[in-house]
Amino acid sequence: MIFSCDRNQLKECINIVQKAVAAHSSMPVLEGILITTDADKIILTGNNLEIGIEASLEATVDRNGAVVVNSRLFGDIINKFTGDIVTCNCEENNVLNLKCGNSKFKITGINADQFPEIAKSKDRDLYCVSMEQRQFRELVRHTYYATGISSPNIILTGCFFEASQGKANMVGVDGYRLAYRKIEKENITVTSPENYQKIGTIIPSRSLVELLKVTDDTEKTINIYGSAKHVRFEFENVIFVCRIIEGDFIDYNKILPDSNLTTVRLKGYELLSAVERASLIITNDAGRAPVILDIENGEIKIDCETSAGTVKELISVDMVGENVKIGFNNKFLLDALKAVDTDDITLSFSGPMKPCLITPVNGDDYKYLVLPLKL
Repeated sequence: MIFSCDRNQLKECINIVQKAVAAHSSMPVLEGILITTDADKIILTGNNLEIGIEASLEATVDRNGAVVVNSRLFGDIINKFTGDIVTCNCEENNVLNLKCGNSKFKITGINADQFPEIAKSKDRDLYCVSMEQRQFRELVRHTYYATGISSPNIILTGCFFEASQGKANMVGVDGYRLAYRKIEKENITVTSPENYQKIGTIIPSRSLVELLKVTDDTEKTINIYGSAKHVRFEFENVIFVCRIIEGDFIDYNKILPDSNLTTVRLKGYELLSAVERASLIITNDAGRAPVILDIENGEIKIDCETSAGTVKELISVDMVGENVKIGFNNKFLLDALKAVDTDDITLSFSGPMKPCLITPVNGDDYKYLVLPLKL
């Protein structure tokens, strides 16, 4: 294998595929990056058996081939090179000769046959959802925080992604809170050889976090292909593959309250700032010192008392219904308020021990549910 390519482009591709490289593994090949050539490009692949990422870049290829190189070593070398063009010559014994500028390296690789393939066969695809990268990122950012990453219930460790023509939504639940985000735009399309009208799949939140790191808030398209075992994301020069979580997601619509005794309208950022200030005194008492909202007479009194001190806040609101006094884990409440992307929000309560529902004043693009703490 002999090729030459732009160092900056190679460095960018390495940074992308390293998100799928195992940091420590009993299989050394999983700590490596697979390098293959194809006509006028090279393809880099990382695969830790949970996610697989493939990134390609243009190159001048003089001889085809494939080899696996240690990810950390290869990345460090390319980063430290000072020239513009990297030349690679891989010998038959999997030894790579790397040259850039006045620097030369010779490193030992691993036979490419040992590297596990990533699932990217189009023959197994059941559907394809197309949307803008920024739209999909918006769904993920507003919901993944509410999943139980370490939950013994594997279903709760993922986000439920649904899509139909002109609409996509995502849901995260961990037993203490729920996050729902919806986008309705004509550019969201669903195609399926099986004639699926609506798509529903559970994607591990850990994989979605890594996907956020390699996508951008742009209008460029991301195509989402689903099969029986995997979901594959294709965008620009990147293919990102992860396993889906098999099973039935909970019926989240039954969790959302359909009636309330108290509704409050206010500026979301005002409540967010007040809860952030109250959280300053929550140190060793995290989870045991609730942020208390005492809602009455058109005001929210915010109180918190810990071993570090006390704090009190007051916010004027538009209120309808009964007075209510309710306490929350400060982190859970903050996560929901940070996911709000409208100025005006509605808080709905069905009692002091019932969940709080956070929604926009207009529309239903998001719904964030937070369970209270016992006072």
